[in-house]
Amino acid sequence: MKRIKIIYTMTAPVSHIGQVSSIESYFNTITTAYGEIPVITGNTVRGILRDCGAKKLLDTYNKAVEKEAFNVLFSGGTLSGSTKNDVGRAKEVRSHFPLLSLLGGGLGTMIMAGNLLSGFLYPICTETEQITKIKSKTSWHDLIDEIEFTRTDDTKKDKNLKYIKDVGAESVGKAATQMRISVQYMAVGTKFCQELLLLDTSTEMEEAALYSCLHEWFKCHTIGGMQSKGFGFFDAESEHISVIDGNIEVSDYAKSLIEKYEDFLATENFDETVNLLISKKAKKVKNDKQS
Repeated sequence: MKRIKIIYTMTAPVSHIGQVSSIESYFNTITTAYGEIPVITGNTVRGILRDCGAKKLLDTYNKAVEKEAFNVLFSGGTLSGSTKNDVGRAKEVRSHFPLLSLLGGGLGTMIMAGNLLSGFLYPICTETEQITKIKSKTSWHDLIDEIEFTRTDDTKKDKNLKYIKDVGAESVGKAATQMRISVQYMAVGTKFCQELLLLDTSTEMEEAALYSCLHEWFKCHTIGGMQSKGFGFFDAESEHISVIDGNIEVSDYAKSLIEKYEDFLATENFDETVNLLISKKAKKVKNDKQS
């Protein structure tokens, strides 16, 4: 089993909402033997990697795909009927789509397990020393705070009225004249520690797909919510790939793997293999519509 340890340093506040109460949103927390701790879920990173990998795949071929194939690539797919063991199809999907073999998914009538385990992102602080094995003199309580935003109805501003044709018209969805929204966040400078685990059943091409996904993600190095408001930017450091101040640094090992993955994609007949991601039921519906 290969372990990829990543240390994230937030260069902007980060929001990862768990509970919501009225107009207040709270950072996601979990209960541990060492007390309640704010975390970013591993599934968040897994979802980002899946999206980045899917975009890389489709951009490589400059292709749009059927909705079912799209859902498999971007969302992990679904089950549309009774499950069955289709070993032959599973082998073909794993062979032609290392990304899906890495992350797994539902292929209509079959669940295909992934070979990547994505751990939680734990803040590096006094309370998590037993988890991260990293010493810290800072409590997470000193790293968390709340920020408030004001939402206003711009149609109520007299200087804007000249831009509205039907000033007296009833709004379809009425916006509050003014509303204060409170969001809990972790501070700039907070460090998070995460481990990605590649199972022994993973292949070299799946590891290559993983580094390709990380490389794509680090081009827009953000995590969590409210990114349009400036939240979620980070630096990240690991043994073979890092991003510092927006500059991606890749070791010769990871660079070689990424190149192998790109060469692999270049040799694939995507128009043919993408049909592996579409269930027989969906193919039948499509054929019936075309006939």
